[in-house]
Amino acid sequence: MPFVPFNEYSYTIEYQIKKIHGLPIVRKRLTDDFYTLKESIAFLTDEFMCNADLVAYKGGDIERTLLNNMGVRCINLEILTCPKYADLLTIFGQPQECCPYHLGNHYHCSKHETQLVRCQSLTIPNKYYVDEHYFHVGSGECNEDSSEIEVFAAAHLYVGLKSIMRHFASGLHVNMGEMLMALDCNIENLNYYQKEVSRDEFTITVIYSLIKKKGMFIRKYLAHILVCKKCSKYLEDFLTLLDQSVEDHPFSAYDELQCDGYNRLGLPILRHILDADFDSLMGKAYYGVIDGQLNTCCEYVDAFMDTYVIKHV
Repeated sequence: MPFVPFNEYSYTIEYQIKKIHGLPIVRKRLTDDFYTLKESIAFLTDEFMCNADLVAYKGGDIERTLLNNMGVRCINLEILTCPKYADLLTIFGQPQECCPYHLGNHYHCSKHETQLVRCQSLTIPNKYYVDEHYFHVGSGECNEDSSEIEVFAAAHLYVGLKSIMRHFASGLHVNMGEMLMALDCNIENLNYYQKEVSRDEFTITVIYSLIKKKGMFIRKYLAHILVCKKCSKYLEDFLTLLDQSVEDHPFSAYDELQCDGYNRLGLPILRHILDADFDSLMGKAYYGVIDGQLNTCCEYVDAFMDTYVIKHV
């Protein structure tokens, strides 16, 4: 789908900025966790056309018409009696918050989530990795007195995070913060290597070929490994490959990332009341790697781990 520029000085655009969303046109990123217009269009188009089997929207004829024209199944959340945003703030006692891009603090900002977690599992599918933290959502400790969860800032991962914390606590990984920030990047700037070995009578030659990967592509594989019984064996090696991919630090210092605080390992975290169904979180993590080329999720991960190696200089 080609990028179509718009007239930023039109009456409609100015009205939207002042009256609807409060997001002025800016020429540079104020924070690293936002996309440009071109990046957003490319990302959303890819998600809608390749990955989404059902998209939920909150009212509005424009949203329904757009999704119908794209051939994407959709559902209006208002049919399911989902309250309005302002009502959710009142119900859960949450203050209105906005990111640095907004003109004020009275707009609905997508960075501010007001949500709850539900679990409808009656049985646990045999394909999932099950340990004592199976039903734990987020990376923080269990707190029965609070409905908030703690997640890594910018990583957009919710289940299986206790396993990451356990590996990070081992002290074997150098660039933990950069690793997590990289997972939210939609640019091919992560360094992965393929290895080729050739032998003759007197020498052995090793050639490493550099392959650039997107962080959001890598995140899908990590999400699957965290919840899959078969692929969980790859977690340590996968994190080591991710650590290597950011060794040149192509990202801003993670201690400058906008967050709600830092966990016991010094990693930036966000605190949410997350509105999601646990089964959906697990399913999205497990099946997110599928793009129609192979038969099963695990085949993608097997192929990835057989392809990329640690580069020994």
